[in-house]
Amino acid sequence: MKKRLRFGEILLEMGVIAQSDLDKALARQKITKQPLGQIFEQLGIICDKDILRILARQFKMKKIEQIRRPVQFESLATKIDSRLAVERKIFPLGVKDRMLYLATCNPLDLATLDDIAFRTGLRTVPVLATPAEIDRAIRIFYLEEADPRGSEFRTILVVDDQETYSHTICSKLQQIGYRTLTADTGADALKLVLGKMPHLIILETALPGMSGKDVFRTLQTNCRSRQIPVIGMSTRAYAEEEALLLDMGFFDFVAKPLNFTRLLARVRRALTFCYDNAHTGVRSTSSIQWSEDKPGEGPLWGMATGS
Repeated sequence: MKKRLRFGEILLEMGVIAQSDLDKALARQKITKQPLGQIFEQLGIICDKDILRILARQFKMKKIEQIRRPVQFESLATKIDSRLAVERKIFPLGVKDRMLYLATCNPLDLATLDDIAFRTGLRTVPVLATPAEIDRAIRIFYLEEADPRGSEFRTILVVDDQETYSHTICSKLQQIGYRTLTADTGADALKLVLGKMPHLIILETALPGMSGKDVFRTLQTNCRSRQIPVIGMSTRAYAEEEALLLDMGFFDFVAKPLNFTRLLARVRRALTFCYDNAHTGVRSTSSIQWSEDKPGEGPLWGMATGS
């Protein structure tokens, strides 16, 4: 029998990471005891969608990137209640031919699948999803919270010359409903700002050529672009650097390597303060209407067909 590779070894074999990336992540894991995938995300090496793709390939499982409201969800919720969904991080996708399809982020959690099969009398079929997507589905369909993708759709420009960082940041932002734009130079960033007028800019301060600070100074000379909040990013995680950026007029500052939970909280804070507070006088955003899911398309209509 072929030996099953460890997660880091899978990434190496697929060419997703370098040996130096793995060594750095393993060294941090010894200290933090966090899952390796979470550490890779924090370091900006890979994002959760990369992990989803890798796990689907390794375990030969189907995957789903966006969970939509299943047909007859109320009936499914009697089989998998909200407590079980939250505790086990699973979400019911539908029943077909006596098979219960479940979104899960852990392909090795066979105990949960067996337990649910025993309770329901149905054969359980796992489908891989990211933890963030399962959490979103639980909040919306069980807890009936508003879906951020169905409210105001705001655009965020991410400016970073390191493609890995910008890709991961954009992936995180898109998961919670934001449109994203990217630029890897200061000149390209200015063109996008004037052409697209994003609602927020996340800006690396140490760009080659025109630095992020120079980009910010240029934005301040335009009456339209100076209203856009800017969050500065830098590997110079010093109090003096943060104070300098805030004194220049940056709305906020985050240090690299990024903690994405902290970054997303800063993004929400900036957008809420600048656009949701009536006293700011900053331009408001327009909303779009999202149609209801189409009935009658079967319980698995949102599922990806390949692994």
